[in-house]
Formats: sequence, structure tokens, C-alpha cells
Amino acid sequence: MTIYLTPNITDEKIAAMEIFDAFRLGEELLDSRYPRDAARVLRKVVDAEPGNAAGWELLGRSHFAAAQLCPAEDAFRRLVELEPTSAWAQTALGLALDRQSRHREGAVHHRLAAAMGASARDASRVELVDRPKG
Repeated sequence: MTIYLTPNITDEKIAAMEIFDAFRLGEELLDSRYPRDAARVLRKVVDAEPGNAAGWELLGRSHFAAAQLCPAEDAFRRLVELEPTSAWAQTALGLALDRQSRHREGAVHHRLAAAMGASARDASRVELVDRPKG
């Protein structure tokens, strides 16, 4: 489902939602390019189920898409804690750090993702940080 009108989601509506419905609505809002609204809805999911990796991933993606980089970093760090062998989670955390100009910190996560075989892009991000200056 695509949401075409600007969503009108009140805190009361969010509080009244079931967790699964909040997850699905957050997913739809993110897909429809309303990442700030998606993050508001998805906060309910991760607060209710802190071990829900899918909820943390969507929340991190929502914050990242809304350029809310510190909350995105926090969500991706939690995702990495829940799924330490997920190359995607390592890449996402690396990108959130890169967007905050914290390239050296991001390189650590890109290295891990590259070692897990994520993609050649992770290795090239590490090369950009490691190349000699001058």
C-alpha cells in the first residue's frame, strides 16, 4: 500500500495500535517516504519488543532517511548487538557514522562487513579512510 496524502498520525493513534499494526504502518510510511512519521510509529515497536531486530532495522532506516543521524546510529548499534553477524547491520552502522564525518569509526564496521562478504563497496570505503594523506 502506498500512502499518498500526508499522514495524520497522532500520539493517541500510535498508543492505541497493536504492535504488529505499528510495525506494518511504519514499514508503509518509510516506503511512502515519510520517514519521520515512520520513526514515531516504530518507536512503539522497539519499546514494546526491545529484542525485535526487524523493528530496530526499520527504525534505523527511518531515522537515516530523515537525516536524524544520531538516533539512526543508536538504532543500528542496537541492531548490531542483536545480530552481530549481519553484514547489512555493520554496513548500516558504518554509513551512519560516515554521514556524521566519523569515517575512522565507520571504517571499523565497513571492515567487518567486508570480511563477512557484504559487498565490494565496504572494502572501497575502508580504502578511502586508509589511503595515505598528502
